[in-house]
Amino acid sequence: MSVWKLEDIYKSQDDENLKCDLSYLDGLIEEFQREYFENISINNIKASVVAYEKIAELLKKISVYSFLYSETRLDDEKATAFSQSLSEQLSVFYSKIVFYTVSIPSIDYAMLSAEFEIDDGLKKYKSWFDNCYRYKKHFLSIPEEKILVQKSITSRDSWVRLHSEILAKMQVTFDGEEKNLAEITEIASHSSDANARKDASCAIGAKLKELSFYITHIYNNIILDCAIENKMKSYEMPESFRHVDNDVDQQSVDFLTQAVVQNFSKTSHKYYKIKAKILGKSRLEYWDRNAPVKLSGILDQDISYNDSCALVLDVFKEFSSKFHDVAHDFIHKNWIDVYPKKGKASGAFSCSCSTDIHPYIMLNFLGKIRDVSTLAHELGHGIHQTLSAENGVLLAETPITISEVASLFAEKLLFEKMFAEAKNDREKIDLLCCRLDDTINTVMRQIAFFEFERKCHAARENKELSADEISQIWLEMQKKCCGDFVNIDENVEYYWCYISHFFQSPFYVYAYAFGEIFVGALYKSYKKNGEDFVEKYTKMLANGGIDRYDFAASKFALDPTTQEFWLSGIEEIENQIACLEVMCDAAIL
Repeated sequence: MSVWKLEDIYKSQDDENLKCDLSYLDGLIEEFQREYFENISINNIKASVVAYEKIAELLKKISVYSFLYSETRLDDEKATAFSQSLSEQLSVFYSKIVFYTVSIPSIDYAMLSAEFEIDDGLKKYKSWFDNCYRYKKHFLSIPEEKILVQKSITSRDSWVRLHSEILAKMQVTFDGEEKNLAEITEIASHSSDANARKDASCAIGAKLKELSFYITHIYNNIILDCAIENKMKSYEMPESFRHVDNDVDQQSVDFLTQAVVQNFSKTSHKYYKIKAKILGKSRLEYWDRNAPVKLSGILDQDISYNDSCALVLDVFKEFSSKFHDVAHDFIHKNWIDVYPKKGKASGAFSCSCSTDIHPYIMLNFLGKIRDVSTLAHELGHGIHQTLSAENGVLLAETPITISEVASLFAEKLLFEKMFAEAKNDREKIDLLCCRLDDTINTVMRQIAFFEFERKCHAARENKELSADEISQIWLEMQKKCCGDFVNIDENVEYYWCYISHFFQSPFYVYAYAFGEIFVGALYKSYKKNGEDFVEKYTKMLANGGIDRYDFAASKFALDPTTQEFWLSGIEEIENQIACLEVMCDAAIL
């Protein structure tokens, strides 16, 4: 089957088990409040965290069902109303337990550390407790935290929902047919027909311009909502809350950003110059950036979903039998929703559930090589989420600095296999260009997105931004990233409107660049150390959120807290581009 089987969570929105779980959850929370509100101490800390985790498990199970239920039917008012109603109930539940994490730092950490030494059951949660202490300065009072949770459903969350529904219902007329966002962006980015790419891109731009009044209003409110909460929680910068969520240091993010931005000329600019030459152009149009290079027929083939699964499973099997077996379950047990359809959200993701229920993957599979890469990417997430689930919900969740490593490493394995099995240099050039398209998008483009967000949030501190003002910031950063060999004009000035991360997860995007460079370093270790690496890497993923990014990296003799680490990663991308240039010269292009 090509649709996911949500019955593994609940059979339907009317499932009696869902009603029972909501009632049971309500009882657990009431009991938790009676037992621990204003009564957290070293004497009951273990019992309290075990009880808290039990509540968190059930909360996640229900919230994930609510999210997934509507994600493939955003045009169905009954489905979205059901999800909204459930989210409102869960918001009340969250508000009742928010006191717990706020209260934990009131316990003397030295006393807690002493308990870790004598109680392995409590020590299991050490990294989770450490985060509570590390970021305690950002906690508000219990009543204030409770208000923020309760208001989120009608503030930022409601704006995010509206944006998602606008994009899900967005239809663009192309070649006499109505296309949804996933379908039209695929044509605009990857069609072999230059005129089709242009027409699709202009159609997207025109539709987004129509919607820009509403989306601008949404974005202004999301930025302002972030700013208000950031000020209340004493975050130094608009992006600081994201680094706390990711458990990553500001300096590491700054080193990453500086390394990428300072080397645009050696990476994206140089690559687009080479690609323009390959495509026989003096300069690329914006919609040519991801155009397939087809010196051979390797990218022309349509790949069925079944064949894509077989290829990805072979890749995982060569790396690790465990990875293969987990991926096999996703594919054959209906844990993946495969094809695009009306009302389904665009993009792709892997969503972890409670630790006793498998994750779910959403794709918008169109049968091209890029879709195979996306399948590998999301299965990488799914494998990671499955391996880490054994830690329990509080420790299974992994900051994106590590979670994107899992997905991008899977992509890297797939590429290396396909590249090694290419029949000739022309096939290799096509595959390498395809890979570099993704790398530039993952590293340089995402950091340009990150800089766009920084500028928008800074500008919003002074006044509400107009659509034109946001678009000018967008165009500025796109030109800076793409360089002189890509034409950036008014046809794409409203493209920021459909970048969902700007709305759903502000400042999330740098994680992709973080992960890609991290993966490059890990892959070199893999080629050098083989089975020893596989064992360490599997353990890293299985540890979930237990280890910070810097400690996890140290197991492979890597140090992402230094600027040299990130510059070395950029150098690897430069080497790939140099390799492409040599191959193109040899092919006399």
